[in-house]
Amino acid sequence: MVPVVDMDTIPPQKRQAVDAIQIYNQAQLQGTKFRVLNLVEGISCKNKVWDHAATRSNAVSQARYWALELGANGITNLQCDHPRGTTTTYNCWESITCTAEAIVVER
Repeated sequence: MVPVVDMDTIPPQKRQAVDAIQIYNQAQLQGTKFRVLNLVEGISCKNKVWDHAATRSNAVSQARYWALELGANGITNLQCDHPRGTTTTYNCWESITCTAEAIVVER
């Protein structure tokens, strides 16, 4: 199975923490101290015919979730694939994958 978290089932405080993960571009990070923790991958997957469609926003939320799990307070270099149809790799009717670097920005 695809490592996907059902965002509707996580506690509200955790959801707020996920939403608080800042998305930075390179210009925003110039002159800022930060360190890269690891790459994260967020996958939005329509696994069953009746599931909601895969969306870029859900894939970004998934990437933010995994960044939070690593202890990050931001992500950068966010890149999302075009929607894919049925894949055996993910066992999804459709999917969208976003990757980013999980970072800790000094404040």
